[in-house]
Amino acid sequence: MTYGIYFDREAPVEALRQALHAIYTVPLELVYVGPYEELNDHPGPDPVALITPADGQFGHEFSAGEKLHKLTNASELELAQAICRVVGTRALLDDGSPAPDYWFLVAADGSYGRVQTDPDSDELAVLYALEPITGEPDLPVMPPPDWSRTW
Repeated sequence: MTYGIYFDREAPVEALRQALHAIYTVPLELVYVGPYEELNDHPGPDPVALITPADGQFGHEFSAGEKLHKLTNASELELAQAICRVVGTRALLDDGSPAPDYWFLVAADGSYGRVQTDPDSDELAVLYALEPITGEPDLPVMPPPDWSRTW
């Protein structure tokens, strides 16, 4: 199990870290916050999760592996939903489809749905939803093409 979640940059990074601790009792010292380049200088124990800066609206990249899964027993989607509810933020995570620009958008209320991101942008920018998302009522919805409806 690996985690690759992008949280909205408007969320304070410390709030994301604190939420992981509050929800799953992950010790704060096991969550690294900062750029990858400074990870080797991290004075604490080896982290089980990293929150690093990313470009664009979803500017907090959260990554972790099996060690975090053992502590939380949560899937990537469950973890994103829980943190979004506590922090009141949004997140993007891979939807598992072969389409590189389809992602799950998790709203601040924990609801989620598939979205299309801008394939012409280097940043993760949501263009529209492929299905209605309860917590994002103002997000335009465009049905996915026929070829992708079976995913």
